Amino acid sequence: MGIKDLLRFMKPYVEPIHIKKYAHKRVGIDAYSWLHKGAYSCSMELCLNTEGDKKYQYINYCMHRINMLRHHNITPVLVFDGGNIPCKALTEQQRHSKRKDNRELAMAKLKEGDTNAAIEMFQRAVSITPLMAHQLIQILRSENIEFVVAPYEADAQLAYLSSLDADKGGIAAVISEDSDLLAYGCSSVIFKMDRYGNGEEIVIDKVFDSVGRLPSFLHFDKELFTGMCVLAGCDFLPSVPGIGIAKAHALVSKYRNLDRVLSVLKYDKGDQMPKDYFTSFREALAVFQHARIYDADSKRLKHLTPLGETLLNYSDEELDFLGPELSSSQASAIAEGQLDPCTMMGFNEFPSCNGQPKKSIAVNNRSMKQEATTEGCFPIVSSSKPGTKKITVVDRTKPEPSLERLSNLKQLISPSNNDIHVNPAKRSSVVPNNNPFKRKKESTVLNECATEHSEVTEVEDLEMTPNSQKSVESKKKVTSGKKAESKSESNKNTILNFFSRV
Repeated sequence: MGIKDLLRFMKPYVEPIHIKKYAHKRVGIDAYSWLHKGAYSCSMELCLNTEGDKKYQYINYCMHRINMLRHHNITPVLVFDGGNIPCKALTEQQRHSKRKDNRELAMAKLKEGDTNAAIEMFQRAVSITPLMAHQLIQILRSENIEFVVAPYEADAQLAYLSSLDADKGGIAAVISEDSDLLAYGCSSVIFKMDRYGNGEEIVIDKVFDSVGRLPSFLHFDKELFTGMCVLAGCDFLPSVPGIGIAKAHALVSKYRNLDRVLSVLKYDKGDQMPKDYFTSFREALAVFQHARIYDADSKRLKHLTPLGETLLNYSDEELDFLGPELSSSQASAIAEGQLDPCTMMGFNEFPSCNGQPKKSIAVNNRSMKQEATTEGCFPIVSSSKPGTKKITVVDRTKPEPSLERLSNLKQLISPSNNDIHVNPAKRSSVVPNNNPFKRKKESTVLNECATEHSEVTEVEDLEMTPNSQKSVESKKKVTSGKKAESKSESNKNTILNFFSRV
């Protein structure tokens, strides 16, 4: 995934940081990178589609990091991948084939009784689906966390948000594990961020302005840098044999012109260079520069940067390698998380508790237009007005999901036995109870209650009416001294029953 060996090559420009550097700013998140990392802990359950709460640990993983960002006063903006673009089809086929082979190896190891080896293979076989992304989106919506589903590559959408001002919905940095973000032109990318907020950052402007560091990018601009990345090999085009990141950098540094670099390659490599490499190279370069992204202001697709003179002469069909055009209603429905970007089918409801996938319904352009104009609760990045950071969309034709319909995520959305139990009617949202900062507050409240009322062994509901509070205070006065021993058993049972009720 990403540009082969790019991060290793640029190690001199990597700076260790803590995410609190971006306090009070908006930070974009490559959501699928978090989903992939979170799926490692439940890869076997996902691949085998087994029952149980562990199957949804990837949601806990993502929510823990979101809570950590919010603890440091950072506004997270999650961006999800959409559909595949045509020039990435070969890469996707190869990845699918590898996942299939790894799953077969995992099953063989499982039959042999080697569970550890099987889990390792399942981790390589697990695939993140739009349905898994949609399940996380439901939690984001209930927590009022901004998100947008890109029409195609999330990297291109993140690069677009990076180019916007903060008051237009822009982001200051991107958290990802994909080096493609640098090729797309993101100004600041944070890699390898751990659960505590420590990570490694590359700021592209510092790379271009740095003097005395090797490899040098002093005479590079964004186009030359992206061209170097394509030469080294990317998801859209494999490299020419013998050309890696170091050789690609040397050629671009020497000639400072991509057309001239291609001519030199043609002369040096001869038959080793595919006949259509020139065309494929220019298309891959164009994807990094002009990929189609979603614009929340116009509610339609647009290009990451304006097309050049050559591409302007292309027809719409000829530009499909940048991502096929979509209608405004389709683009909005995908961005709002209402439409599967791969199958173009609508998400009907949460998966049932027996683990079966949700029923999908076909949505035509007409119905999409109706959904896109209703008010609702999907927060997405917006640049419609200064100061406006999100748009919310809700389909009021569908009833709000009840807790019973969300029972397949029971463990994730309800506290554990060790936590304070809150009346479900009082919950403000249905989210995984994995926020360590909220849990710390709850444990403090619980300790204070246990100290004040030592005879109470378990507290299940901390909410009291004014009358019941007076009753507690009167009973505390009676039980404070030796007189408490002479109190009747009925009074003791009354206060114990009061605190033990649900």
